[in-house]
Amino acid sequence: MHQAKNLGAIAGVDHGFCSINDPLRPDDLFICKQVHSAAVIEWQAGLVANTVEADGVLTHTHQPIAVITADCLPILLASQDGQHVAAIHGGWKGLQRGIVANALQRFADLGVAADQLHVAIGPSIKPCCYEVSEGFISEFQVDQGHVWRNGEAPWSVAQPQPLLSPQIPPPHARQARSAWFDLSRYGLMLLQAVGVGREQIEVSEVCTYCTSTMFASYRRRTHHPEEAKTLLYSWIGRKV
Repeated sequence: MHQAKNLGAIAGVDHGFCSINDPLRPDDLFICKQVHSAAVIEWQAGLVANTVEADGVLTHTHQPIAVITADCLPILLASQDGQHVAAIHGGWKGLQRGIVANALQRFADLGVAADQLHVAIGPSIKPCCYEVSEGFISEFQVDQGHVWRNGEAPWSVAQPQPLLSPQIPPPHARQARSAWFDLSRYGLMLLQAVGVGREQIEVSEVCTYCTSTMFASYRRRTHHPEEAKTLLYSWIGRKV
């Protein structure tokens, strides 16, 4: 099971990034019916897992919560006092639609300011393996360019090297005039735009595509359809 140091340092909070078969994964996880939305709910007793349409969930109870991913950003958040935790499914659509700002507003409504949060972005597809089309980039720049107005956009024309030594070869370019999108950096930009300091955020260098077959990658499975389907469970909870 993969863990983040900054969340592990918070007394009273447990978390992990793991497969469905990991023995350390809690059995009673609450997961929303993920639809690539910007909706963030607060867990309530009586809610049935996989029935409530949302892509983020927050709680101050001892109910463990989670998101499932297969390349998207799993974002886990906890207040520094360990009293409030949240899990966000950060696909590019949900991020573009404002799920990060919505989650931070949920915390603010509970009296938890952005500077009181510890955030972990778990294993996800990295720019070494995330090719996007020229049309995607053009539309994204028009809609989201204000996020990096005075900085570098979260993509590159040249395919970057993996952050970690790859166990699986990164994909070759399959489109003309494409780019390589850095989903983690885009998520970082959005978190910092709503007041979360860079020092509060830990980003896993694990690429779900090329680091290891134990990590779920939708993109890798489309390139290698013989692979069995799997999912990454990113969970967080307050210790009882």
